[in-house]
Amino acid sequence: MPQAKLEAFDEMAVALAGFGRALSHPARIAILRFMASRGEAPCLDIVAALPLSQPATSRHISELTKAGLLQARPHGSHIYYRLERSALEAFCRAMSATLRP
Repeated sequence: MPQAKLEAFDEMAVALAGFGRALSHPARIAILRFMASRGEAPCLDIVAALPLSQPATSRHISELTKAGLLQARPHGSHIYYRLERSALEAFCRAMSATLRP
């Protein structure tokens, strides 16, 4: 969304929309489900769990990491990811509060 358009909305609405955008693809939901069942996993395990190429999966992982939903931990030549449940819980609380009359 162009920056000029975003200026018309309050900061919370913009933040919630950005977070929602990170959740807007079925592959990202699948990654979150996978990570919820695993705790922590290397990127290659996430790639193996999805019907997508490695580059496509990596792009989805990147979006989830930018949104704060995944936390990355380098270990040698691998990167391990874990679900950041607190970010998802904070989004749910903020969205609920935003929708209250």
